[in-house]
Amino acid sequence: MVEVKQLLVVLENSNLDWSPGHPAAYDMYITTLALIAVALYLFYRYLTRRHNYWKTRGVPYEEPYSLAGNFWEVFSGKTQIGKHLGKLYSRYNTPYFGIYILGKPYLVIRSPEIVKNMAIKDFRNFDDRTFACDKNADELAANSLFIMRNPDWKYIRNKLTPMFTSGKLRSMIDIVKTSAKSMETHLSARDSAILDIKEVSSKYMTDVVASCFFGYEANAFGDDDSEFFNFTKTMFASKWSFLSLFSYFFAPALVSMLKLPFMEYGVLKGIFLDTLAYRQRNGCRRNDFVDLLLQLRDNVNKERKDIDFGVDRMVAQSMTFFVAGFETTSNALAFALYELCLRTDCQEKLREEIRRCIKNDEDITFDKVQKMTYLDMVLSETLRRYPFGPFLNRMCKEDYVIEQTGLLVEKGTPVLIPLDGLHYDPEYFPNPERFDPDRFVDDNKHHYAQACVYMPFGLGPRNCIGDRFGLICAKMGLVYALRRFRFERSVETPTPLVLNPRTPFMMPLDGLKMRVEKL
Repeated sequence: MVEVKQLLVVLENSNLDWSPGHPAAYDMYITTLALIAVALYLFYRYLTRRHNYWKTRGVPYEEPYSLAGNFWEVFSGKTQIGKHLGKLYSRYNTPYFGIYILGKPYLVIRSPEIVKNMAIKDFRNFDDRTFACDKNADELAANSLFIMRNPDWKYIRNKLTPMFTSGKLRSMIDIVKTSAKSMETHLSARDSAILDIKEVSSKYMTDVVASCFFGYEANAFGDDDSEFFNFTKTMFASKWSFLSLFSYFFAPALVSMLKLPFMEYGVLKGIFLDTLAYRQRNGCRRNDFVDLLLQLRDNVNKERKDIDFGVDRMVAQSMTFFVAGFETTSNALAFALYELCLRTDCQEKLREEIRRCIKNDEDITFDKVQKMTYLDMVLSETLRRYPFGPFLNRMCKEDYVIEQTGLLVEKGTPVLIPLDGLHYDPEYFPNPERFDPDRFVDDNKHHYAQACVYMPFGLGPRNCIGDRFGLICAKMGLVYALRRFRFERSVETPTPLVLNPRTPFMMPLDGLKMRVEKL
């Protein structure tokens, strides 16, 4: 690059005739192109300089073919990342294998035993995720529990955990039921219509999270121009969202260089600040997460002078709960109804359980819903097939030796745990492409989780903090949907299902349309 700059200076100061067709101009043009080609080649070699990393360490690996390494199909929008990792997983029968992403070597773990060691036993060496965490690029994202680094993460996580106890969830169950009733009314008005159930479930969870996490009545079912719901449809839909999301996952340096935001926050931040100001001004309480965050702020600021748990960190946690609660749960509900419309026998079996346990609205309580075993089995199988986050990622903080093989994992090596690979491995889940809730009969879910082959909400101390909230919301949605409606396959129902390759999350490409009939 230095030679090119010097050449341009010479050209600028030269008295030669560089008009088109002049011999000297032609020679200099060829020389310039050659220097640029050499500079690009050297730049390419610099980015791919570590492409022998796994070979020299005797680790089975995928041969990289470009700057994208083994992720060209993902970055080009051809394959959803979870399915791509699952495909790579199926090629090996080893405890792990190596891949390359943008010139960087990643270790992909296949062995459940090694997964358990890294995520639980030796968690202190793998306590941070690999996501970009740059407050100059996006202060809210960097302060969120999802991305935050240790030791701040551990302290804030411990303070937030009590917000998701059974008692706290019971206190918010009426908010969830109100949103579920709105969904029920919406479906009743559209008897025998073909509906996009992904959109219906998104509206349901919009109302739930807006009310619980922001103290805001979104009215997604009653207002087609709902500001909150329209935001949920576009928060990851801007022209830069694909670049931003994948940069946060795999190119932290690009996040810092371009100051890329994780997502657009404008609407949510404004709503949260308005709610906060109103409650502080009027001294009102609502038994939701806004109240709990206010209590947490006061406690943290008393205990820790080195941590400023101010408005930005409160907003950051609300954003975290919103993204985690909204997308994960609306996806789980929609995918469950999609599978049930294809497996009508499973749908009828679940409806029978609902009718047996639920006689009227007053019967729909936190405890009764939690005790419904087949309902839990249906959701467990749905989350096996469609975990929202298709992989877990961890950063190796210090040199680490895998005790099973003796491999030295160097400090700074990113580690991936492919959920799609484990969840679809026939060794653990026979006939994995079949939707079969009976896999989770009795205590099988606990067994799969203990064996580290089933991790829809992550694993170890850094698992999803709001998994119980998401599950109870999804279960409530299924109870209200199935007790009075039948979901049937139509000509517009996507079979086979295609996932959106332009997002790292498990989401349908063109919605989930099916016929809904009142019973």
